[in-house]
Amino acid sequence: MSSRTWALARCAAVIAGLTALPGRAAAAPAGASPPVAGLTVHGEPGRRIAVDTPVARAAPFAAVSPVLYLNRCTGNCTVRPGDNDARNHVSSIPSGSSSMYTINEFAVGMVTGAGADATWAQVVTCMKEVYAPYNITVTDVQPPAGTGYNEAIIAGSPDQLGQPQNVLGVAPLASDCSAIDNVISFSFANEHAGTGMDLVYNICWTAAQESAHAYGLDHEFTFTSGNVANDHSACNDPMTYRTDCGGEKFFRNQTANCGETANRACHCGATQNSHAKVLSVFGASPVATIVAAPTAQILELNNGDLLSTAVAVAAGAQRGVARIDLYFNGFKWAETPGAPFAMRGQPNPSNYAIPVPAALPNSVVDVKAIAYDDLGASTESATVTVTKGAACTNASSCAKGQKCETGKCFWDPPSGEIGASCAYPQFCKSGLCTGTADQQICTQSCIPDSADSCPSGFECLMSGPGTGVCFFSTTGGCCSVDRGGSAWWLPVSLGLVVLGLVARPRRRRR
Repeated sequence: MSSRTWALARCAAVIAGLTALPGRAAAAPAGASPPVAGLTVHGEPGRRIAVDTPVARAAPFAAVSPVLYLNRCTGNCTVRPGDNDARNHVSSIPSGSSSMYTINEFAVGMVTGAGADATWAQVVTCMKEVYAPYNITVTDVQPPAGTGYNEAIIAGSPDQLGQPQNVLGVAPLASDCSAIDNVISFSFANEHAGTGMDLVYNICWTAAQESAHAYGLDHEFTFTSGNVANDHSACNDPMTYRTDCGGEKFFRNQTANCGETANRACHCGATQNSHAKVLSVFGASPVATIVAAPTAQILELNNGDLLSTAVAVAAGAQRGVARIDLYFNGFKWAETPGAPFAMRGQPNPSNYAIPVPAALPNSVVDVKAIAYDDLGASTESATVTVTKGAACTNASSCAKGQKCETGKCFWDPPSGEIGASCAYPQFCKSGLCTGTADQQICTQSCIPDSADSCPSGFECLMSGPGTGVCFFSTTGGCCSVDRGGSAWWLPVSLGLVVLGLVARPRRRRR
């Protein structure tokens, strides 16, 4: 068996609860605090390993601190074994018999100090960007005495902590997936491969994953929906072990199956949304994000041109483009998912050819593209005015509910709020008209495992894996949803199950 195969097999086996494996940590000595967490370990291909090691209880603090301290171990740093207490440099993770462990300073190659400053600054920036959506302070300046924080040591090598050489990171994870405070995660930066930004993103990936374990996050393997271009791979989320794409990774607002080398149920629930999980711990950031907004530009189409069968768009985003919406005369008519994530992330920008719907009536047309990232941040392209076929002369040649003026087929501005009765989607501000056989209302998309994704008085009815629509509470019947003229139905049985389980906080399994 190759070292890569052995490492991956060992990871999967230990996660599954097997104990008869070499290198498993010994049980805690008599008198130690009861184990309350598992140990998670991060590795590269061929160095991937996860050890289910019990760790001791963290020293208590008032609440989970909204501060994450990144420590490069300038001049080396020392860690003592014992109950987790980051403020006093104590950790339950060291697995040897020493009373003190020394971790070497952050280094790039063999270079420390000023020669590694530029790379360190980029790692810090990356970590700040990863946590930018949340109300947490990420800093590489040690907080003053009396201030609560979790600590991420980003330095050294695994052997300096008594860990196997094929380990790249290790951190405590509470057994009930709750957020814990006053603990240290370790990302062995000096063992990471790569140069330039590849190295920065590799270290940042490990540090983001290890630090997030303290906030209750599990590993992810596939998304239940979205990211179709990558076959639902969770490779662009830092909680993954997958290496089928690279670049800067962010906590994604997508429902994911957990797992290391295959899908499995999450430790504390069937699935996980890493963005929603971190958001539930800290809340949203009160300041503007430092992550760049998407960009969007219509290509090869100028004012006065005839509209062909597709619109060329260039779009990009630092987090990656989740989708692009195409608008004609002020209303959305088409969308396309973001491009695949490659080994250095999603190309920024990527080029798209979005088909023009055949149902778009002939008329003068204002064309606009809007690019979105996975958190909903968006940017509009400049508008280009062209003609499809010929200008309209009256509303009879336009779509349902449209008017014809100055050669354009168009709808009045949408006025329907969530819950208002509707006859067609374009009446609704959300662009979505959904209903039962007897009632159609303006509604919105929602995330089934997020309790806050629908307004008060509505529930999230599942429309597919990881996706749903908001609708009034009901006891039966079925729900038809019209998206751009296409209809589909939720079966009665599915509707009943959804009403009982969706849009409520998940119960913890342990």
